[in-house]
Amino acid sequence: MDCHCNDHRPGSWHSHDNCDCHKSEHPTYSFVVTKVMEQDPGSRTVFISSAFMEKLELCDGDPVEIVDAGGCIAQAKPHPNAWIDTRMVSLDRQTMDENRFQLYSQIKLRKANCPESELVTLEAPNGCDLSKPQIRAMLEKISGAIVLGSGALTLKNNRGVSISFKIVSTEPCSVSRISPRTQVKLVDEEGNDYVSRKDTNFSDVGGLDDAIRRVREVVQLPLQHPQIFYKLGIDPPRGVLLHGPSGTGKTLIARAVAGETGCWFRSVIGTEVMDKHYGESEAKLRAAFEEAGKNAPAILFIDEIDALAPRRDTTEGEVERRITAQLLALMDGMEDRGQVMVIAATNLPNNLDPALRRPGRFDREIFIGTPDQAGRRKILEIHTKDMPLGEIDLDDLSERTHGFVGADIKALCQEAGYEAVRRILPGLENTPQQLSEDFLEALTVEKVDFAEALKDMRPSSGRNFEVNLKRAGWDFVAGYSKEKTYVREIVLWPLQNAGALEKIGMSRPEGILITGPSGVGKTLFARSMAKESGFNVIEIRTPELLSKYMGESEKNVRELFRQARQMAPTVLIMDGIDSFSSKGWSDTKYIDRIVNQLVMEMDSNPDSKPIIVVGTAIRAEDLPPALNATGRFTNELKLRLPSEEDILLLLEKFLLTDHIGFDGNFDELIAQAVGLSCADVEEICRRAILQSAKKEMQTSPELGSKIMLSQPHLNDALNDWKATRSAY
Repeated sequence: MDCHCNDHRPGSWHSHDNCDCHKSEHPTYSFVVTKVMEQDPGSRTVFISSAFMEKLELCDGDPVEIVDAGGCIAQAKPHPNAWIDTRMVSLDRQTMDENRFQLYSQIKLRKANCPESELVTLEAPNGCDLSKPQIRAMLEKISGAIVLGSGALTLKNNRGVSISFKIVSTEPCSVSRISPRTQVKLVDEEGNDYVSRKDTNFSDVGGLDDAIRRVREVVQLPLQHPQIFYKLGIDPPRGVLLHGPSGTGKTLIARAVAGETGCWFRSVIGTEVMDKHYGESEAKLRAAFEEAGKNAPAILFIDEIDALAPRRDTTEGEVERRITAQLLALMDGMEDRGQVMVIAATNLPNNLDPALRRPGRFDREIFIGTPDQAGRRKILEIHTKDMPLGEIDLDDLSERTHGFVGADIKALCQEAGYEAVRRILPGLENTPQQLSEDFLEALTVEKVDFAEALKDMRPSSGRNFEVNLKRAGWDFVAGYSKEKTYVREIVLWPLQNAGALEKIGMSRPEGILITGPSGVGKTLFARSMAKESGFNVIEIRTPELLSKYMGESEKNVRELFRQARQMAPTVLIMDGIDSFSSKGWSDTKYIDRIVNQLVMEMDSNPDSKPIIVVGTAIRAEDLPPALNATGRFTNELKLRLPSEEDILLLLEKFLLTDHIGFDGNFDELIAQAVGLSCADVEEICRRAILQSAKKEMQTSPELGSKIMLSQPHLNDALNDWKATRSAY
């Protein structure tokens, strides 16, 4: 048998008993260890001169076998000293210690075959708080490193700090090398899955259960179990488009998918791709896809894709057209992308080039909408799980955050924390002393802190259509018990149980019209109904939709319903909808176009999440016939002037409070108030309270905590009001 040990001179006697070179197809060479590389710990690395790397047919990162160490496999790298002798090598400290090598020891090296590691299980050390993407980035720095089924693996973070992990196991064999495709599993000392606070997973995404289920089906399943699609003979999805309002969690879901699957993940931002030189932008985009293909299974996330690939028929920039064409070619090229999933996010899906939205490119489009009350409750639980909370009712807080998306709720919790610090220790930023543990233990976030934070918070999803529901609800509606019962049973109950009713083929109400004379509380009733439903609320005064420019009014109606669909389930309050009446308009066709647009939008409401339109008008006869048709404003709620019982409840509401008292005769007031509206009764009570407060402040410089009203106060206010009304 031929001798492969090139250190033996030709013709000299050589015994195979002392050398195993005949067992390997690669030649063996002798070297001398001259230096220990302390700055490269824990990666089992042999640094060889570049000249001898070529002789051994080694590339940077290829495995070599240290024959003298019982077959120890290490990673070969070019020596940093270009002038080193060809027969001198350097080893890392871990390899030196494990094999008990000394300086100037003689070792034998030869090229080795080492399979790539598919899965490495590491035990996280105490105090470790690294996320899976961070650990993957640390592993990419030592790509090609040799790992054993038992031992340690030392990684460096971005700050250069070395962290040692215990290797629990490696698959498929005990000796393998790290590659970009290697998956990492972290466990704690007890062998349970290690969960970092920095890891993003689906438990960090609240209020989007349906969207998460769909994302896991089309993204996680093809990446983790591709054999299912091979068995079925179908191609797995290759692209997913997440669209919805800003702040709902589109980017967070993409990060959660990467965290759950442990796949290679890269985020592409439009500003990183754009370049002033011709062709450089397309080259950067190609490089991103090539890198993802090399590291498959991989996830490539493109955020705000509408800015990167806008519609080519409307954009004026030549660079945007070229990038869009390049993206189309990459997503549907001649070569298969393999296990590369492209996830894109945008809040303007209609601005995206239509060619990207066909099957084969973005196979699925998943809408990430504004969370409802139950969803807001879950998001509040997530963002307050580490906060020292006092007596806070999260259900009540979720009711008061209509229209809030996940980003809004996160900002609300942060602001509440700042309010707690300002309340307990104002001027803390000017305090140089260290805070004591007793102070930190006493630091809690109370209900008043969230109340203060809510004063300055505005929902981002419905910022253009703000509505204040703080003074709305059935508690603020005095009287009208029959009307409340009607709304609960005919409108709210079918909406809140729409899923169950769909199973038996029953449809939910699409709209309700509240009519009645001015001052009976139509707008308050609509707001209260919206608040009781628990849905997101949009309120607009219908004349605000009208515009003198051609087509602008119809566009306003489309934008209004587009916003309502994004926030669904939604209650859309259109106050003063009788302004669409053609009476008094010189151009009736103008109103007809707006009404037709409104009818089309109401008829095209999606079946998945309800949108109910609540209109208010003085008389139903003033509405165009198209809006009174069945299926639009099907239900009409007529609010009459308050009865004697309703007036009594109104008077008690305004005159019997924590700060207001009345010691007169209610029956006499009721007799005088018959025929008045709710707004009239409220105005009379307000004038009486102001008169009483004025007289009290004339005798005392400060106003007391409670004002007592007598019968003359109310009689004077009633007479004054009647005199004012008669003047007009």
